[in-house]
Amino acid sequence: MPTSSTMTTAAITNYTGFTSTFVDRIATSRRRLDQYVETNKQKADALVAELKTCEANEQSKIDSLLRQLKSLQYERGVAKDANKAAAGGGTDGVTGVAEQRKKLEHKQAKLQQEVDMLQSKNRKEQSHLEEVIVKEKKARQQAQEVRAKKMEIEAQRGMTMEDLTKGLLNYKYTGLAFQKGDNGALNFKFTKIDHDHPDKPFTFALILDPDTDLYQLTDCNPRLVQNDIDEVLNVLNADKHGFNGLVVRMRKLFKETL
Repeated sequence: MPTSSTMTTAAITNYTGFTSTFVDRIATSRRRLDQYVETNKQKADALVAELKTCEANEQSKIDSLLRQLKSLQYERGVAKDANKAAAGGGTDGVTGVAEQRKKLEHKQAKLQQEVDMLQSKNRKEQSHLEEVIVKEKKARQQAQEVRAKKMEIEAQRGMTMEDLTKGLLNYKYTGLAFQKGDNGALNFKFTKIDHDHPDKPFTFALILDPDTDLYQLTDCNPRLVQNDIDEVLNVLNADKHGFNGLVVRMRKLFKETL
């Protein structure tokens, strides 16, 4: 008989007639969580890169404008010197230099205004970048906490494919049979409990509530005391070996009905 660690899901289904809804649900949830974390990480990284590129471009524009300002300031200095030189050369020379100086001053003021606007825009984008980095860091931390919590739940439940398969194969030879029910339920059927009627069935169904992530127990036949059922469920939902304990406790409760 192949070991549980080498059996595929299909092989387990063919052998036992049951597909582990619990394990499939846990594996699917973990894949979705990993995909969610990776997708959001890529989005955050892309946004940070885009903002940094934009910041670099704006800084380049500011540097270019500052160079133009320095060039204008140099030209204004030259114009002042020319204005002094033309002071004794007549009215036309003074007027021409004055007009040139006025144009340079106007151009300088316009360039200064553009520099101020770009610097203001750069400060806003820098602030936005810092906010994005903080949010991205917080999202990473939350995703890591969710992943750690999920792994903790998996460890507490002990619901690995190998563990579940071993349980299924072992209990199959002790009068316990499993069958997949509706809506993801797992139907249990005990025999070999009543020595006078070894083939008499004792049955119940187990289902995982997707909203609470807790197991529910239904359809007991023969009927059991509700307090006993609640106690079994409390242990199952808290004990990392709850699956094995469930079988032992339910068999004992059914035996007490004889």
